[in-house]
Amino acid sequence: MTDGTVKFVEPHELDLLIGQENVTVIDVREPEEFAAGHIETAINIPTSNFDIPALVDLTEETETDLVFVCAVGQRSFGAANAILPHVDCAVSNLKGGIQSWTRAGFDLEDGK
Repeated sequence: MTDGTVKFVEPHELDLLIGQENVTVIDVREPEEFAAGHIETAINIPTSNFDIPALVDLTEETETDLVFVCAVGQRSFGAANAILPHVDCAVSNLKGGIQSWTRAGFDLEDGK
């Protein structure tokens, strides 16, 4: 359940969450950016086509928490705040975005 605020997670925390909990990573970058490299488990829902009802359905059907990512953390923070009032789950933002993920030594998956 949400406490009404977007939490920030560091890359190592997100790696642990992906491996241990029911978490869905939402990458809000544009499709070209996503195709160039993304976190392996991420789903691409770009801010230019942000679908709040689909995300609400996802959280209700799978009982998942959401972690938003983008290049540096700005777009994803906005998206996380936009979805927050509509869901009953934890909503987080990757601090520093994909750039911090790769600087921390984590890989990106190409394609898709």
